[in-house]
Amino acid sequence: GSGGGGRYSANGAVQPRALWPVIGLRNPGDRVTMSGKWVSGMGVDGVSVLRNVLAADEILAMYDSTSRQAGGPIRPKPPRALVPSSSEPSGDSVLSMPDWFLRESHAEHTRWLSGRYSRAATRGSGPHPLSWGPTLDVDVDRSPRACASACASLGLRCALLPGDRVSVGRSAGRLLELSEEAMVLGAAGGRLYYRVVLQKSEGGSLTEGGGRAWFWDESEVVDDSLRLIGSDAGVGLGLGVELPLLDRFKCSVPGGLRIIYAGGAVVRSDLEIFDGSVNIGTVPHGTVIPKKDVLERRVNSCGVVRYRVRYDGAGEGWISGRIRGGKEEAIVEPVMTEKKAEGQKDEGDDEAAGEEDSGAPGGEEESEPSFATADDAAGHWLQAYEKAKAESGQTRPSPSDSEYSIPTLSEYCNLLSRGIIPGFAPAESDALLASAIGAVADHSLSGDAIESPFEDIAGALSFAVQNHNRTHKDDAAATASAAAVAAVAGMGGGGAAVTSSAGANQAALAALSHLPVRLPPARALLARAAALRAFNRRARAALPWLSLRPAQEDSAVLGGLCGFGAAVGRSGRSKFAGGTEEWVQAPSIATRLRSSRRAVFTSVKKFFLQAMVDCTTTPTPLSHDEYELPREVRTVRVNRLKARRAMASDDVALKRKHGVFPQLQHEMRSWSGAALRRGHVAKGHGGQRRAFKVKLVGEGVNDYSGPYREVFTDAMKEATELDGDGRGALGVLEPSPNNSASIGDQRGLFVFASGDHRVGGEDGGGGGAGGRSLSAAGVRRSGRIV
Repeated sequence: GSGGGGRYSANGAVQPRALWPVIGLRNPGDRVTMSGKWVSGMGVDGVSVLRNVLAADEILAMYDSTSRQAGGPIRPKPPRALVPSSSEPSGDSVLSMPDWFLRESHAEHTRWLSGRYSRAATRGSGPHPLSWGPTLDVDVDRSPRACASACASLGLRCALLPGDRVSVGRSAGRLLELSEEAMVLGAAGGRLYYRVVLQKSEGGSLTEGGGRAWFWDESEVVDDSLRLIGSDAGVGLGLGVELPLLDRFKCSVPGGLRIIYAGGAVVRSDLEIFDGSVNIGTVPHGTVIPKKDVLERRVNSCGVVRYRVRYDGAGEGWISGRIRGGKEEAIVEPVMTEKKAEGQKDEGDDEAAGEEDSGAPGGEEESEPSFATADDAAGHWLQAYEKAKAESGQTRPSPSDSEYSIPTLSEYCNLLSRGIIPGFAPAESDALLASAIGAVADHSLSGDAIESPFEDIAGALSFAVQNHNRTHKDDAAATASAAAVAAVAGMGGGGAAVTSSAGANQAALAALSHLPVRLPPARALLARAAALRAFNRRARAALPWLSLRPAQEDSAVLGGLCGFGAAVGRSGRSKFAGGTEEWVQAPSIATRLRSSRRAVFTSVKKFFLQAMVDCTTTPTPLSHDEYELPREVRTVRVNRLKARRAMASDDVALKRKHGVFPQLQHEMRSWSGAALRRGHVAKGHGGQRRAFKVKLVGEGVNDYSGPYREVFTDAMKEATELDGDGRGALGVLEPSPNNSASIGDQRGLFVFASGDHRVGGEDGGGGGAGGRSLSAAGVRRSGRIV
C-alpha cells in the first residue's frame, strides 16, 4: 500500500515490529514463572545507523585528504618503503579533524584511562553481533563501589571485584553436577556480571553462550554456591572486607514469624523446591519462630519467598512464605510485636515467652548497622575497603592524577599533533600505531584492541619508545621516555611493575623498531591511540553498511580499456603496478576505506569477517536425540591408511587420487555451498563446529570432533607437501617466492599453484570430465578471496 508509516516519514510503508514472547501451556492449571533473568533492548534506529556510517566516512575522508597531494586527483599508489619524507607533518593535520571527533576522542581517552567501563556481549546478544537489531551488549562498571552494590543486592557477605575467579555450583535454580569456573566482569544496572571460563559438565560448550557475559540472581548465590578460588581464595580482590547484609535479607519484624497454614510449614534442606531438596521436618501450625531464629530471607528461582529458619524439632532449613500453586495460601505471617497475642496456643505462648527478650533493643542483632539500599551498604563497605588497601600498601591514585591524564581539549589537540611519527603523513603514522596496538592487544585477556586496558597498551608503548629511542643520541628525549615508563610502572606511586606482559612489550617493540626516526613521547602516542579507538568503534558498526569494492571495478563503462579503473595488466594480479598512473581512481567510500584500511584494527577486521561467516552459516535443525547428529550433517568416508601408502610412494598420479585431500574432494564433488557452510555444534563434542561427520575406514573410531580435526590436519599437510622439484605434491599449493628462496619475511607461506595442476587422475579423485581443477587461474576466475 501507499502512505507514510513507521517511526519516520521517510520509511514509507515500513511498519515497526514488536516481538512478544509466546509461551505454550499444555494442561489447565499449568503455571509459568517470569523470573528477572532476562535482558531486552530497544535496538538501533535506522537514522542512527546512517549517521554513524556518515561519521565513519567523514573520518575516512579526513585520512584520505591528508595522504594525497592537495588539488591532485586521487590516484592509487604502489606501496612504498617506510622511509620518512623530508617534510615534517605540521599541527595543521589535527585541525582537519572534525570538532565532534576531537571531542569524542578526548572523551574516549578519559574513559580509557579511568578503566572503569568495559563492554561485553551478553547471552542475549544473539548469534549475529553486527546485524541490525536489538543490541544487548552491556557496558559493565568495574569500579569497586558499583560491584559492591551489586553484590549487596545479591545478599553476599563479601564483594566480588572484576578479575575474581569463583567456583559456581548452582545455575538457574538447579544444582550443577560439576562446578563451573567463572570470572567476575563488573556491574551493570545493579546486576553482577560474569563469564564462564571453564565448564566441566558433559557436553558443555563455551561457544554457545556459556562464554558470554551473564548475571547472577539472589537464588544462585545461596549456601556457598559461589566460592572464591585461586591463590587468594577466601580473600579475593576485595581483601576480605565484609559486606553488610541488606535489611530485605533479614527478618524485619521484631516478633518473628507465626505459622498460620493448617498443615504447618515444611522445612526443606534447600532454597529450591525440587526432588533433591530433602524434607527434614515440619513446623506445626501456630508456632512462632522468634526473630533470632529467622536467619535469612530470599526469593528462589520460582519467585517464592523462602526463609531459612532454625527450629528445634526440624533443625535448620528453608520454609516458604506461601503455598506454591493453587490459591497460594499464606504459610507464615509476621508478628509485629514481641508481646504474646490473645488466643495464641500454649505451645506458641511458651516459645514466644521464652524468646521474648531475644529481639529487644540493644540485642546482638540490633548492634549491626541497618541498610535499606545496596548503595548505602556499598558506601559503608568502601570506607573499610579503602582503609584495608592503605594498610596493605595497595593504594593507587585516581586516573586524574596520572601522568597520562589530559584534562583539557586544547592540550589533547596539541598531543594529537605531536603524536604523528616524524616524516610520515598522519594516515601512515596512524597505520603504524594501529599495527603496534593490535600486536599488543593479542597478548591481552580480551584480544580486542578496542577493549584492551589502558595499562596494557601504555606499558608496552612506553617500553617500545624507550628502547627504540636509545639508538638515537637525544639524551633529553630518552630521559623523558624513561620517566614515562616509570609513570606507567607506578600508575599511582605504588612502585608496582609495569602491568603489560613481556610478550606485549616485545610485540610493540617489533612493530615499531624498524622505523629510522625517533618515536614521539608515549603520552602523545596514547592520545593518538585514543583517536584510533574512537574511529574503530564507529568503523566496527559501520563496516556492514560500507561498500568494500568500488563500483568501477565491475563496470564496463567506468573500467575496462578506457575510462576509470586500473590497467588491464593488473587484473587479477595486484603485484603488477605498471600502468597505474595512467588510470584515474574515482573517489568513493570503497576507495577511501581501502586507502585507510591499515588504520582499522586487526581485531575489528576479524570481528567483521567472523560476523559474516556467522550470518551466512547454514542453519541445522536439531535432532530428536540430543546426542545424535541431525540427518542434514552428512557422513564423509576417508581411508587414511590408503592415503598414507599413496603419499609415501613416488607416483604423483597415485598421490593425487588416493590422498586425504583428493578423497575429501571426491566425497564432496556434488555438494552445494550451503552444505559446506554448515556449523553444527553437537552435545558432547567439545564445542567443535562441523559441516559433516567423518568415518575413518578401517580405524574403528567414532567422530566426537577428534577425527573431524584430524582429517583437516592431514589434508593441509598433504597440500603443503613438496615433491623432488620443490613444487606442491598435489598441485594445490606451492611455496611462495620467499619460501623457495629462503629470503625475506614470512618464509613459511604458500600460494596457490600456477599452471594446469589437477587434483586426482583422469579416472577419479576429482579429475576427468566430472572433476574439479583447483588451480590459481581457476581461483582467480571465480573472483573469490580464499
